[in-house]
Amino acid sequence: MKKIFLCFLIIGFSANAQMVVKPGLRTGLNMTSISNVDADFRTDFYVGGFVALDFKSIYTLQPELTYSRQGAKVQYTSLTDGPDPVVNFESREADLEMQYLSLAIINKFNLTKNFHLLVGPSFDLKIGDNTMGDISGGDVAFHGGFGYDFPAGFGIEVRYKQGLSDVFGKHYYYDDYETVSNNDIKLNQVIQIGATYKF
Repeated sequence: MKKIFLCFLIIGFSANAQMVVKPGLRTGLNMTSISNVDADFRTDFYVGGFVALDFKSIYTLQPELTYSRQGAKVQYTSLTDGPDPVVNFESREADLEMQYLSLAIINKFNLTKNFHLLVGPSFDLKIGDNTMGDISGGDVAFHGGFGYDFPAGFGIEVRYKQGLSDVFGKHYYYDDYETVSNNDIKLNQVIQIGATYKF
């Protein structure tokens, strides 16, 4: 029993010796939309921090905390009064904005010394929006992408973040208008292009 415990202790010390801990920052451009809604991509930003746990230079576990501004440019039709009894239909665009605090667990697989692939889930808490109505208070999402690290600690990365939780339910709202949507699930879709820095 003592020999088994000693083996686990040696393995644990070896793993710790081969792991390098590096905190860092990440920021960049968000291009976001929402599925199954008549919408265009909306441009905004994200900013956050991370702790990179490097194992043997092959695999990195990277917990992250990020502030992310998302949403979409929503197209809708409103009714306006015309010459009685005529009603005019007017096409409009609304800037639908949602702000999330995102906790992600990213797995990075280093294909070369500098180039890596990344995948992992995130759990997003909505902390603000410009909408009215029954908007979901959070989201679960999946990240996939790639990045390149430069020797001085700087890096660049591109990600696609796919939401997995229905954002609105059966209705969506913006400003002073209410629009009844279809029953299709509406999911966050995010393209992130940004920079990182490891201390």
